[in-house]
Amino acid sequence: MKKHILLLLLPLFLAMQCEDDITTGFETTYIIDNTTNSDLLLLNDSGSFIDIPSQSLTTIGSTLNSEANAVAPSEAFVFNTIKLYRNENDNFIYVYEQDPLEDDLWELDEPTVNRFEYKLIITEDLIN
Repeated sequence: MKKHILLLLLPLFLAMQCEDDITTGFETTYIIDNTTNSDLLLLNDSGSFIDIPSQSLTTIGSTLNSEANAVAPSEAFVFNTIKLYRNENDNFIYVYEQDPLEDDLWELDEPTVNRFEYKLIITEDLIN
């Protein structure tokens, strides 16, 4: 009988032990939506390139917030600028820049409760 009571209390005991280890946060993800017919390259703050294929969505970073609010691109510490290039015959052609970041050019979405996405849509008109 004592073993049965201990077996019933064990999950409760374990749940109480893990409670302090749980941290909550609300994620904001930053995405580039390349709607163009060109493969693009994002020059990140560390000086390396991130491929952004034609007609694709590419996540370029995310951040956590302790409050249930989205973190605007200009307030995030994930990146400071957006610099896009196109590779033509091994030459990097500069096609777009956002410096400083302009929050009003990004679309905010909340795909699930308290999970946010900012999306920068790159169009042919924008890079030409």
